[in-house]
Amino acid sequence: MTHQEVIHQLRGLVRRLRWLNVLQLIPDTLVIYGILQLAFSSQLVTLFNASFSRNQAMLATVLFALIDLCVTGIRYNDRMAGKRLISQLSGRLTTPEAELIKQFERFK
Repeated sequence: MTHQEVIHQLRGLVRRLRWLNVLQLIPDTLVIYGILQLAFSSQLVTLFNASFSRNQAMLATVLFALIDLCVTGIRYNDRMAGKRLISQLSGRLTTPEAELIKQFERFK
């Protein structure tokens, strides 16, 4: 890959990691919501104005956690891809390129 292709790919990864950070909030919130509802409910658990048995609510919370785990895995893979891209860069970097690398490193 040429230097410009690597920088272009890295820009795309930084943009994607920003979106994934925002997206990660949704399953995180759902897991916390499910756990709190399970903790403070008796036999019937209300999730999103629907009543579930305790087992069904627990299963829904586990599914939320699996979604959360998948998003975390995607973020991890993108970070590893970014590290590989950065390792391919050589020579002097311009100021915007150095800033792009700093932006990427904030996603760790």
